[in-house]
Amino acid sequence: MTVRIAQISDLHFGRDVPDVVARLLGELREVAPTLVAVCGDLTQTARAAQFEAARAFLDALPAPSLVVPGNHDLPGWRVWSRFTRPWRRWRSHIGTDPHGAVTHTAPGLVAVGVNTARAWTPHTDWSRGRINRAQVAAILAAFDAAPEDALRVVLTHHPFLLTGPGRRRGLVGRSAPALRRLRRRADLLLGGHIHLAYSGLVDGLVVAQSGTAVSNRLKGEPNSYNLIESDGDRLTVANRRWDGRRFATRESATYVRDGREWSAAGS
Repeated sequence: MTVRIAQISDLHFGRDVPDVVARLLGELREVAPTLVAVCGDLTQTARAAQFEAARAFLDALPAPSLVVPGNHDLPGWRVWSRFTRPWRRWRSHIGTDPHGAVTHTAPGLVAVGVNTARAWTPHTDWSRGRINRAQVAAILAAFDAAPEDALRVVLTHHPFLLTGPGRRRGLVGRSAPALRRLRRRADLLLGGHIHLAYSGLVDGLVVAQSGTAVSNRLKGEPNSYNLIESDGDRLTVANRRWDGRRFATRESATYVRDGREWSAAGS
């Protein structure tokens, strides 16, 4: 059974490019994904109008979506709101509990999203995120209830794997103990945050990072999203980048599974 996931992230409504938004929606209708995984930063500054635009976009998606927040979905430096009601607009417009896990199941798939954004962190850079023990426990409980052959997917905003260009941004906090518990239990980790697209392996899990899908907040790469296809023990991550007219596959990577351990095809 083929599972097809469209992974999009860092929409940043308020800094969105309308032509790219329209073309992305059109393309998603064409590729007919099983699930659209939305990995946070739906808004630029968590304003009501930006959440309204994000809600309209989600409602226009042609497939079920699983959505997690990002650090930009917090009220920024509006200090009173950030510390007393940081997720009020998220709850009002997106409708999910930012403190709980969100789950989507379909034949051959179980996907669980958790919120790694925090109203404050011990770092001077409050854009950094964190995953805690309770969130990992919720992920594993959902996986334990799933059929053995289901693809097990985790959605966060902050990354579990960094490459050279994004290394200064920092991994999601408590990534190491989380990965120890997720090893051989999860298959695929999806993230965003750094506006760079790539995939790779960490502790036998596939990690796919998506760039900014529709905003003008580019970090040296064009707008992009990932189209991920899984057919049993084979998984392909295709990065589709905006060329000024459409999205086209620029690079792809294929991974194969032995039990619950993944490796690069051909390695």
